[in-house]
Order: sequence, then C-alpha cells, then structure tokens
Amino acid sequence: MCLASTSCAQRPQAPFIDAHSHYTANDTRHFSAPDIIAKLDDAGVSRAVISGAPWALARDLHAHAPQRIIPLLGFYDNFADKSRWMHDQDLPAQVASHLTQAPWAGIGELHLFAHDAHSPMFAELVQLAHTHGLMMLIHGDHEVVSRAFELAPNLRVLWAHLGTVPEPAIIERMLTQHAQQALWIDTSVRDDRIAPGGVLLPEWRQLFEAHPHRFVVAIDTFSAHRWGRYTEVANDIRRWVSTLPPALQERLLWRNAEALFAPWLARQP
Repeated sequence: MCLASTSCAQRPQAPFIDAHSHYTANDTRHFSAPDIIAKLDDAGVSRAVISGAPWALARDLHAHAPQRIIPLLGFYDNFADKSRWMHDQDLPAQVASHLTQAPWAGIGELHLFAHDAHSPMFAELVQLAHTHGLMMLIHGDHEVVSRAFELAPNLRVLWAHLGTVPEPAIIERMLTQHAQQALWIDTSVRDDRIAPGGVLLPEWRQLFEAHPHRFVVAIDTFSAHRWGRYTEVANDIRRWVSTLPPALQERLLWRNAEALFAPWLARQP
C-alpha cells in the first residue's frame, strides 16, 4: 500500500492502447489536436486508434502525432450516415479514393446489423480492406462479423463493444466458430456491465482467461463529453483489468492491440 502521495504519483502506469476512439467536427470545437494528445498523456495512453468524422480529422490528427495516433478511415459526416451508408452506391468509390490520402490502418467504424449484412456496399468495403491489408472496425451483430469472414476469410476484424448483445455465451460461440480467423473484440462502453463497481464478473473473467489473445480495451470517445472524461474512463478500465493475472493485463491493455495493428506498425517510419 502507498503511504506517501508522492510515491503513489510516481508509480509508473502500465502501457495502454485505446483501440477504438473518435475525433469529430464537434470535438474540434472543444479540443484541438494538442489538447487530444494532452488527454492521452494525462490518461497514460501511449497510442489511440482514431476514426474521424469527417474522415480527414483522423488523417490530420495522425499527422500531428504520428507516433501516438493510429488512423482509421471513417466515412460518416453526421449521425444519419450510420443508418444509410450501406445503401449508398457511390460510397465504395469514395472510400477507395480516400485510401491514398493517409497511411490508414483500417476502415471503420461501420455500423451494420443482421438485416443489412448482405449489402453490396459492405461487400465492396470488405474487399477494399482485404486488398489494402487494412483491418475493419465493425459495430454490428454477430451475423455481420461472420459475413465479413465469409467474404474475406483472411480479413482482420475488430468487433466493437463486445458485440451488440454482450453476452459471454454468444462471444464464446463466435470465437469458436472463427478460431482460424483474425478476430479481435473490444470492451469499449461495456465496463459497467462487465465490471460493476470495478469488480470483473466471474463469467467475463473466465472468457478473457479462456481467450487471452482476443480482447482489447478501448475508451470510445463518441462525444466531446466522453473526451472530457477520458482519464476517468481510462482509470476505470485499469481498475478492473488490474484484477486479472499480470500477463493477461498486458494482453488486454496493449499487447493484443499491438498484434492487431502489427502490419500497420511495421510499415511506419
């Protein structure tokens, strides 16, 4: 136990990669690029995976801090785009044109649910990601993730929020079904559900221990308010992760995210 506040403050924090966050036009009204990096510093976050809305914000944030920001190519300009992009026949060509504009690590976040899993636009984006060696961040039902692997078995997928129905049994079935595929799953915005009061529930602990290489932590800055609470949320995540064995703590906090983005990291100067 720490008896002196100074010694507690000096204790180094474990590395942390935020595997799923956003930087939007509204965020820029509250936080500049230097402000965002200061947020990462305060929270002890070494890298953050950022999707921009509009897309160029992630490119510009990466240009400001290329060693800290892992940029994803997003294609939402406003909230309504989440529910209609899968019907936009011009979108794949637009995404293809943007792929030359920055050293993208992936495409997403894509909101897609089972009834639209066979969207031709989704199929084209999957092929673009596969062709360019990019991962996909998918916010969707398990049927959507399975459809992505049906289209491109070697695709790397990050499944957001422990799925749309965050239940250990569903996730266990997906990990078994896709044991040979490159599937990672992030815990973002589910912290209170899986670890109420900072105490990880036994069923989630069992799942993480059974699949130590599959999960990554994430903060998901879906609003300016969330950016304002960035350090608080990061500390909440560290609290429940700290109840796991040390090697598994490292896996969730940064090693698994590093493995997910290893192809991109290897291309960086």
